[in-house]
Amino acid sequence: MCRACLIVPAIALLLGACTPAAPADESAAAADAIRAADVAWEKAVSSKDTTGAVAAMEPTGSVLGANAPIATGPQAVRAVFLGFWALPGISIHWTATKTEAARSGELGYSMGTYQLSYTDPKGKPVNDHGKYATVWRKQADGSWKVVADIFNSDLPAPGM
Repeated sequence: MCRACLIVPAIALLLGACTPAAPADESAAAADAIRAADVAWEKAVSSKDTTGAVAAMEPTGSVLGANAPIATGPQAVRAVFLGFWALPGISIHWTATKTEAARSGELGYSMGTYQLSYTDPKGKPVNDHGKYATVWRKQADGSWKVVADIFNSDLPAPGM
């Protein structure tokens, strides 16, 4: 057998062994973890757990609420939640209808619908419903934290 007939296949075999394997697709497991994190965050917010609500956010995480400036960081986010909870009879709940994550399993989102009700200063019940989108990032400890959360009403703006 010729020498080249042995060397060429050996080189090809070695080069193939050096090629890194494609990273595993972590998207499905990450999407499940995001859904669980979203449920836990909803529970903290709906039960007026300030510590839990703020802890779900990255330290530089932002809430982008309707008719308000962006709230970034723990103090600003805490103020958003305390403002909600100061409304008489406040009730807020949301449900994710979709969660997806990057193949790497490091970043993803949840989106869904919310229901909000409270009593206005004149004692009149206010009911709102709308949609939200939340960007989540996997942390070094494996937990998921909110990078950005945005929500807005399905109802027409007052006066329209």
